[in-house]
Amino acid sequence: MPIFEYKCKACGEIFDVLQLAGKDNDQIKCPSCESSELEKLISAPFLPSSVGKPANEEKTGACCGSEPGAKGCTPGSCCGGAGVH
Repeated sequence: MPIFEYKCKACGEIFDVLQLAGKDNDQIKCPSCESSELEKLISAPFLPSSVGKPANEEKTGACCGSEPGAKGCTPGSCCGGAGVH
């Protein structure tokens, strides 16, 4: 079920709407001022990673939280010598 983000052109409110296929989505209104003059925004997607955190979450340090060559880094992983750090 797609969730879309909108910005109201009248009051500036940003809100999310769950839009179901086959439903009349022309009736969407701002929850704050009830204006129907809306701008659909492009949202950053949630990309799950193999460790349960979003893949697009800001990272500090090395790519997997370890330094290259640290115990547990495997060949081909980001810190295991794949050339991407």
